[in-house]
Amino acid sequence: MSTDTPRFGQALQSDFDTTKLALTLGLFFLVGVTFFPIYILLTLPFKSRSKIFSAPLALPETLDFSRFVTAWNVGGFSQYFMNSLIVVSVSLAAIIVIGALGAFALVQFDFRAERFTLLFLISGLMIPTQVLIIPLYSMMNQLGLLNSFYSLFLVYIAFAMPFSVFLIRQFFLGIPDSYSEAARLDGCSEFQVFWKIYLPLAAPALAALAIYQFVFLWNEFLYVLTFITQDAHRTLPAGLLAFQGRRANEWGLLFAGVIISVLPTVIFLAIFQRQFIRGVTMGMKGE
Repeated sequence: MSTDTPRFGQALQSDFDTTKLALTLGLFFLVGVTFFPIYILLTLPFKSRSKIFSAPLALPETLDFSRFVTAWNVGGFSQYFMNSLIVVSVSLAAIIVIGALGAFALVQFDFRAERFTLLFLISGLMIPTQVLIIPLYSMMNQLGLLNSFYSLFLVYIAFAMPFSVFLIRQFFLGIPDSYSEAARLDGCSEFQVFWKIYLPLAAPALAALAIYQFVFLWNEFLYVLTFITQDAHRTLPAGLLAFQGRRANEWGLLFAGVIISVLPTVIFLAIFQRQFIRGVTMGMKGE
């Protein structure tokens, strides 16, 4: 009996080591599959056209950033970048302010249509944005808003409202009512309760919302391609498509433009990833 026990323990240890080795190899494989396209994307702008096709997996011989400069200055990416910055900044600010006010009203004010209003907002999450492209184009055309940022502002804010109000409302529900009651006893108005109590406490949720919407707005392609036809008003996704049409054979410049387009979202997520995780996991209390 005493001789079998060590053998049994050794067998368990051997099986555990084999499983651990298999999991480690599997994780390395998944990491390699995930980062392989990123490696290709990062190296191609530094290679000549012949090297791109003859040795796509090889490391670049030199780090020449001239293609990035050309894409930024000559390819129009400086203008596309500023357009994206304007559209995303204005839309994001409006989404956060209007969404927070709407969530505060649903949590603090009692009215007969409260439940219906909430269900009406949530139903907006069930509508695919693609099915509204034709009626929205007709509406923007009648309003004279095509080829202007206002068309993008209106569409982006409207589509973001259901999720934004729902997320912030769920966080507001976790704030004790005693906070608002104490503020009202001290003479605070409803707006002061919102501004001084609820908004600071909801900072994690607002940060998570801002990150989520930033990534979506920065990469949105369908509506900007439909509403904006003038090159001077294009954002980065539509500008990249136009740049590809003009420089179809210049692969180095094209991939440099791709990196310029995706780099802001990568940096934004890298800086605020902790706030995003905290905002999603904190205060999500249902009714």
